[in-house]
Amino acid sequence: MFAALLPLGSASASEWPLERWAGDGRAGASSAQPAPSLPRIGASRPWTLCAVYPHLKDSYWLAVNFGMVEEARALGLGLSVLEGAGYEALERQRQRVAECLTGERADALLVGTVSFAGLNDLLAPQRAQRPVIGLVNDIDAEAVRAKIGVPWYQLGWQIGRWLAERHPAGSAAVNVAWLPGPLDANWVVVVDRGFRAAIADSAVRIATVRGGDTGRSIQRQLVEEVLDAHPGLAYLVGNAPMAEAAIAELRRRGRENAVGIVSLYVTPGVYSGLVRGRIQVSVSDFPVLQGRLAVRQALHALEGRALEPYLGPRVERVDADALAHYPLDWMLPPAGFVPVYEVAPAQGTPARP
Repeated sequence: MFAALLPLGSASASEWPLERWAGDGRAGASSAQPAPSLPRIGASRPWTLCAVYPHLKDSYWLAVNFGMVEEARALGLGLSVLEGAGYEALERQRQRVAECLTGERADALLVGTVSFAGLNDLLAPQRAQRPVIGLVNDIDAEAVRAKIGVPWYQLGWQIGRWLAERHPAGSAAVNVAWLPGPLDANWVVVVDRGFRAAIADSAVRIATVRGGDTGRSIQRQLVEEVLDAHPGLAYLVGNAPMAEAAIAELRRRGRENAVGIVSLYVTPGVYSGLVRGRIQVSVSDFPVLQGRLAVRQALHALEGRALEPYLGPRVERVDADALAHYPLDWMLPPAGFVPVYEVAPAQGTPARP
C-alpha cells in the first residue's frame, strides 16, 4: 500500500507512505494492485495551475499553500492562488473558480471546496477541457478527475478513538465539549460522524457542541462560553484554532491541569502546544504533503499520465513523543512564511507550441 515520494525538496525528506482512499477509509488492496505512486516528473511545457482555497486565514491552508508553491517551483510550473472568503461564502468561491476558468488563465484547476456539490455546474463541464483536481476537502467525484486528500472522517475517528481508549465503557463518564468548526461545512459534518462513531461505545459524553468559523477570535469566544456554561468538562476537543485559544484561556482560569485539549489537526500553535504538553494529542494529515501531491497530480494529468482517483498521506495520531518521527516540513511551513499567490513558470521549461 505504500510508495516512496521523493524528493520533497528538503534535507529531512525520506520515504513517505501513501494511501489510496475510498469513502470514509482506506481503499481495499489486492495482490494484483501496485502500490500507489506519484513520482516527480518533468514538465514538457510551462503549464500554469490555478488553485482556489476556502481562505488563507489559518495556518492549515498556509501549510497547503507552502507545499503547492514549493512543488510548483521545483517542477517549473506556474501557479496562481485565489482565496475565498471562508466556509460560509460559497458564492465568493464560485466567483473565484470562474476567475480561474476565464480565458487562458490556467491549464489545470485545483479546488479546495467549501461545498461538496456546490461547484458541480461550474466544474463538471471543464473536465473534458482541462484537469480539475480536488484539493484537501472532499468534493463530488463527478466534478473532478481526481482527488488529493484524506477522508476527514479519519481525523474525527482518530481523536475519538484516543478518548475512547482512555475512557472505555464501564469506566467513569467524562464530559467533553465538541467544537469541530463551522457545523454546516461538509468537512465538519464528516469529521463529526467519525468522532461520534469512535466514542459510541465508551464512557465519553458530549456535554455541548459549539460551531463557528475557524477564525481565532471566534474560537476563543466559543471556548470562553463553554467553560462558563460547563464547569465540569474534562476535555475541549475540536479544530486547531480552538485548541490554540484554549491554552491561554485555561491558563488564565487556572484550569490548565484540569481540562485536556485535543486537536483535530496540527498547526504551528498546536505543534508548540503538543511539545510543551499543553495539548495532549492531535492528528496530522500532513497538509504540506497534500499541497505537493496536488501539484504533482495536476502535472501528471497535463502530461497524459494515469491518475490515482483518490490519493493522500496516511493519517497519523501525534503526541509529544510521536512528533519526532515525522519531518516538520511535512506538516508545517517554515516560521515567517507568508502566503504566496503567484509563481511564474521556470524560464527553462519548454515553451508551449
